[in-house]
Amino acid sequence: MRICLVIDDSSVVRKVASRILSSFGFTMVEAATGAEGLVVAGEAGPALVLVAANLSDMPGEDFVRKFRALPAHGDAPVVGLLVESNLGQMTRLKRAGASAFVLKPFDRASLSMRLQPYLSLPAAA
Repeated sequence: MRICLVIDDSSVVRKVASRILSSFGFTMVEAATGAEGLVVAGEAGPALVLVAANLSDMPGEDFVRKFRALPAHGDAPVVGLLVESNLGQMTRLKRAGASAFVLKPFDRASLSMRLQPYLSLPAAA
C-alpha cells in the first residue's frame, strides 16, 4: 500500500491533493499541523509527503528536519507546497531535506506533472 501524507493548514488544499493523488493509487492521510503530521508519519510510514512551506505551528523546514529524523520512515520524498517562488524559502526547505516543490494553487495537470518522478513509488515496507 502506497501512502501519501498531505500536511497543510487549508482543508481545501488537503482535499484537492488527496483526490488527485488517490487517483494514482495512493492511500491518502492528512494532517492540519506539523505536529499532527509527525505523529501520522510515524504511524503510517508514508511513501510520499506533501507539506506546506508555512504551517500554523512550525515552518515547513522544521517539519522536514523532524520527519527526516524519524528512524523508519524519514527517507520518503518530501515535496514542499509554496504559494510563490520564494528562493529563500525553497533553499531552506531543500537544505532541510525537501525533494521538490509545487506551487499552490494546483490542479490535476500541474500537480501530476511536478510529482511525476514520485507517482510510481513502490509501497513502503
